Amino acid sequence: MLTDTSTAAGRAILLHDRYPTLDELTDTARHLAARHPGRCRLRTLGTSRAGRPLHLLSIGPDGGGTATDRPAADRGTDNVLVVSGAHADEFSGRAGLVELAHRVLARPARHPATTWHLLLCLDPDGAHLARGGLLARTLPAYFAGYYRPAAEEQPEWAPAIGGRLPESRILLDLIDELRPALQLSLHTADVGGTFLQATADPTALAAPFARSAAALGIPVETGSFDTHRLPAVSPGVFLMEPEHIDTQENTTGMLTEQPEARGGARAATWFAPRRHGGRTVVVEVPAWTSDRLGDPAPVPPEDADRHLRAAADHLRERGHRLTELLTALPPHDGPHDTPLLRAARTQLTALRQLADAWDPRTPEGPLPPSPPPTRAHLAGIDLWAHRIPVRAAALLRRATPAPDPRPAALLHTWCAHYRHRFRPTWLPVTRQAAHHANTAEAAAAAPHLP
Repeated sequence: MLTDTSTAAGRAILLHDRYPTLDELTDTARHLAARHPGRCRLRTLGTSRAGRPLHLLSIGPDGGGTATDRPAADRGTDNVLVVSGAHADEFSGRAGLVELAHRVLARPARHPATTWHLLLCLDPDGAHLARGGLLARTLPAYFAGYYRPAAEEQPEWAPAIGGRLPESRILLDLIDELRPALQLSLHTADVGGTFLQATADPTALAAPFARSAAALGIPVETGSFDTHRLPAVSPGVFLMEPEHIDTQENTTGMLTEQPEARGGARAATWFAPRRHGGRTVVVEVPAWTSDRLGDPAPVPPEDADRHLRAAADHLRERGHRLTELLTALPPHDGPHDTPLLRAARTQLTALRQLADAWDPRTPEGPLPPSPPPTRAHLAGIDLWAHRIPVRAAALLRRATPAPDPRPAALLHTWCAHYRHRFRPTWLPVTRQAAHHANTAEAAAAAPHLP
């Protein structure tokens, strides 16, 4: 770790084992730009829907110049774009950016031809609503302040379903300006292990990724439901194509809100660097680790079917209870329509669709990976069967008038089940940050395979 404790964000990470606030992150970026004026530049790219700024810290041998500052033949060959805060409920990317910035400034010879462009937070509006979970060290505390936007309000994903958010436009315009050889998107899982997905062959990342995870004591997650349709090149390292993501997200409530307008995953920001010959790597790092998600042992078909039926029934039962609560709330339009309610509806859509996708008794199901699933794959389904209802209950608790105790009671009970099932262990923020930075540096050094 090279994070500097003279900066606000550095103190948060190293001294207090917590994620930086957005103000601390911005203050640190300003501090670094003032301290290293020849190598750093901080600029505001635009504003969010609510008028919050989106900041970019650029660090490089040319003072953070952009692709358009260089000759045409050189544009986009040495720009790396790193995006934090794509999901409001995911905080580790902030710490990863801070560690990466300090490494780049302390060891310029390691990447002498690279300019790093660090987008501090893609969704500052969502981050504002999720700030209650920032200091959490337990799952109940995390979900007490939980917020994750509705699918069409997530800037990284919104273009895939026809969403027209200013934050998405800012990121897409930045990609066209920088023409990055590499885009890194830093994500956090609440409970789990680490894995990565890439839009070009990630074989060169397999060894450094595994070394970093092992050195930091982070289990590699091989069975995340996020990756069930993606080819694995090594444990926890996956290749993604738009058709893989479309198949996946059709089952999770992410591609159903505006079917007539959506462009599919090909329109999402992950695949935008391809038009300039670049690639994207999405890195997942857990806040709490679990050792249940990496067992490669195959599961007999009859056991897999039984597990999938149980998971589907589990989702339907919890979805029914949540839907009853939702329908008892005021009408979901006009002044009663809030970001929390819209977010809860996305989670309820996911509950319904996942139950049908998993259940061998339905025409849509089952949707395990092929070849036959492993114990890790079934554990990944089990995790989602617990995670999605807890998310929905957390959102409904915040959206429901205070006198109604039912959402809080469901959240308390289901969160206890989640903890009992997966035995989560807090991963210090320093290690979350180090793994993000290690993977970013390895990806920047890997050969570019479009």
